[in-house]
Amino acid sequence: MKKNLLFLLMPLITSLPLVAGEYTNTFKLRLREVMGESQNNDPVESFNDAINNGVKRAISQGQVKLKGYSESQDSVLSETWIQKSAHLQVIDLQVGKYKFSRHSSGSLLTELQMEITLEYLDIPRFMYDYEKTVQGATYRSMAIPGWGQLYNNQYTTSVLYGVAFWSFYGLFVHAMNQAGNNPDKISDAFWNFQFPAIIFWSFNVSEAATSRYLGRQGLDNLRRAYRFDPEFKYEPMTERGVKVDFILFQIPLSRLWE
Repeated sequence: MKKNLLFLLMPLITSLPLVAGEYTNTFKLRLREVMGESQNNDPVESFNDAINNGVKRAISQGQVKLKGYSESQDSVLSETWIQKSAHLQVIDLQVGKYKFSRHSSGSLLTELQMEITLEYLDIPRFMYDYEKTVQGATYRSMAIPGWGQLYNNQYTTSVLYGVAFWSFYGLFVHAMNQAGNNPDKISDAFWNFQFPAIIFWSFNVSEAATSRYLGRQGLDNLRRAYRFDPEFKYEPMTERGVKVDFILFQIPLSRLWE
């Protein structure tokens, strides 16, 4: 009984939570001749001023790089949005060589080299998952067990639910064919095979809906962290991929840009 229970719960155990790093990109910038100044002849103040100037310079250069990336990825991000909402974050900063010197005015100067790692939100990837709904995951799971997990990018769980449900359902059909009109065998077929298939189907629908809901909450938190405007209209410049439309849902058959 314990083994059967573990088998039933295995798809739930293998569900993976949202990982913020999946929706962010990073790049490094090397800065040379970054200057800082202290009118009080304080080396710490001069050094920190150089760091602050380097961060501002890196973010400015990062915005230019992000603008070029967004155009190449059909993101259609305006320069205004990048400056106000891209919210490039410094996640790593390393200082290389540095030296102190005196300005002719008597202030203390710091010149240093820096390597800065910036992180930003990957808009195309983010929007691809952000627009997915709980209803979409639920309807897919109701139609075909495992489809909702596939919709949620839970590939391992999708396979486990699909294999589990169709295995029990196939065994049920086989048992019913062998049962004939025998009521005892029909009852055994129901309890041994159809009932577990129904349980897997129920878990499959519930898990897909819950995962999509929690995933959407995580994406909302990520959106707020990067100051992503909910009114911002993201429209790809070109329609990429092949899609088949149904009444209740839409399934992407391939993503050609990956």
